[in-house]
Amino acid sequence: MYFFNLPGFDPDLGINLDDQGRFPYLRFADYVFRRGKVDYLARNFRFENIADKTMPPLFLSEPHLEAIFDLKDQKNIIVDHHSPISESYADELRVLFEKGYFDAMKEYPQQIISILYNPDNESKIAHLEQFIEFCSYHLYFEGFAVPSCLYALGFIQAYLVRACGDRINTLRLPKYKTPVGLQKQELPVVEAQTKGPERIPLDYAVDEIISMWLILIDAWKCKAVGSIQVFTSEEEVLQLLGMMFEEKGGRLPRPEHKYFEMPPGNHERVLNLLMHATYKLNTDRNNIGLDRYCQLLLDTFSCYSKTKLESLRSNINKARGNIVQSIANLADSPHSKNVLKTLRKINEYGVGDLT
Repeated sequence: MYFFNLPGFDPDLGINLDDQGRFPYLRFADYVFRRGKVDYLARNFRFENIADKTMPPLFLSEPHLEAIFDLKDQKNIIVDHHSPISESYADELRVLFEKGYFDAMKEYPQQIISILYNPDNESKIAHLEQFIEFCSYHLYFEGFAVPSCLYALGFIQAYLVRACGDRINTLRLPKYKTPVGLQKQELPVVEAQTKGPERIPLDYAVDEIISMWLILIDAWKCKAVGSIQVFTSEEEVLQLLGMMFEEKGGRLPRPEHKYFEMPPGNHERVLNLLMHATYKLNTDRNNIGLDRYCQLLLDTFSCYSKTKLESLRSNINKARGNIVQSIANLADSPHSKNVLKTLRKINEYGVGDLT
């Protein structure tokens, strides 16, 4: 069951609306809400971020809730067949929806987490598309403003946003098929990799580098980033580091290189910080130049798709103050202190002035 932790949800019956008679009924002024068809598998599909610029992103695609939460469309919504919806009541419903949304962003069904590590991309895509269709079917507000229903819709919306992002990332992966003659052999991972950018050797303490990059789990909460969560676990961050860096102690895995199709936002701000800091810490121990670190970002993340190497090299560290301060403000992040602790070792960051 995908929504094991979602109260009032049945995998066969969907969202529980047994209390619908106790709460208002919403509809458009001239017709009731009807189930439509949204093509979440279209490559050009985009979720709408309805959050203020100073708040964490909140991506929405349920059309009836979009109308209820949008001040311009609220004039077309009536309550209990006669009264126009008030802005204060629409805000009450939005609070319930946001609670479910952000609760779901903190977790992900184990069935989905496990499939993301499946080396068979076709199977992974098929599983994600099945999950997307499951979420899509249940993400439907028919008008009964039951609080648990609004919470559940927010919960499902968040899962849908994450699943669509994972599907796009997987579609960008290179297709790899094991040669028939090698299928029964136990091969080291390195021999089964597809070609990708050459890993950069890490000569600085790898545990410290890892603890710094783990901020990617919480980076989506930074006001300077303003996007949805991409990395959700320590294992995912280790996989990323193993794609980009080489270290002698075996602390990092050695997966094949992956290209990340990043969702809307400013992910490059935190990625610039992490890569430049890694370069500064590592450069005293080898002669690898900044160009190679910058090229690795270009080869790995779609947020650099329109960026030239020369531009990235010149600007990679110019906006560090904004993102460092944003990380420092993440009071609920267990990883932010580790980032600041490591950055204090780089004099030009001036992190000591923040604490």
